[in-house]
Amino acid sequence: MDKNAVLTFDIIGRRKVWYILSTVLILPGIISLLVWHLNVGIDFKGGSQQDISFSQAPNIDQVRKDLDGAHIDGVAVQTSGDKDVIVRFPDQKDLQPRDVGNNVLTALKKEDANLKEVSFESIGGLVAHTTIVNAIWAVLITSIAIILFIAWSFRAVPAPASSWRFGVTAILALAHDVLFVIGAFSLIGHFFPQIEVDSLFITAILTILGFSVNDTIVTFDRVRENLRRSPGKSFAEIVSSSLNQTLARSINTSGTVLLVLLALLILGGESVRNFILALTLGVAIGTYSSIFNAAPLLVSWQNWVDAHTVAPVRRKK
Repeated sequence: MDKNAVLTFDIIGRRKVWYILSTVLILPGIISLLVWHLNVGIDFKGGSQQDISFSQAPNIDQVRKDLDGAHIDGVAVQTSGDKDVIVRFPDQKDLQPRDVGNNVLTALKKEDANLKEVSFESIGGLVAHTTIVNAIWAVLITSIAIILFIAWSFRAVPAPASSWRFGVTAILALAHDVLFVIGAFSLIGHFFPQIEVDSLFITAILTILGFSVNDTIVTFDRVRENLRRSPGKSFAEIVSSSLNQTLARSINTSGTVLLVLLALLILGGESVRNFILALTLGVAIGTYSSIFNAAPLLVSWQNWVDAHTVAPVRRKK
């Protein structure tokens, strides 16, 4: 066997398999979104957040029991550090947020009379609605900017490729990533109420968009180079060889990032755990879609264009 031989994978030839797998990956999340929706935090539904510091490490189960006895609807508790606890609760019908916060302190002082309130913040319904609108606009504007940037960057791509097809297929792959992460949070949040969608989640989504498109652009750039170097090859062959040339780079880059994120997910604090979880899921699925969705979609689209392009008929003189 030739020592210089390079192991290649027929990713493009099996693209229908990847399309089916992608559908299987995002379908449960879509169903969960339709049935259970998202478990949103106070950033999106309004409510209050209270950071309480105990004199010694609290028993979180006992804290939850004490708050259940205070009859506060929708209260959620999570640890923050060794001695701090974050309490979140939606707006109550008959009480002002500050009064509910005082009731929380009273209930918890039965266990620790020396606890202190570190911070208290309340977000009204109007602010929450504005946050939702701004989040949607942020994702839409980012997606449009990515399409325009890729179309402009690949404007000189050789025929038969189109710079606009490069941009649109990249966004389709990113849409797959975003749907997967949002659907996963809907599914996980239904069974684990502490997994909430907040403003940090939107930050994670925008970060995922940037990271995923970077991998896709690397592959597309190699496709552009190979189109110039090998004009006699078919478009599918060029994309396939380009994928294999960038495969190791994509996996190695994403693998090192995932190792760091997994360490943070296991050892990091509760306050950033949802953010790290979203990034971990996003980087993993983004790596998959950059390899198995973006480039294969480019080939499928090109094949469709070729099949529906009518060659000009030459008239006899």
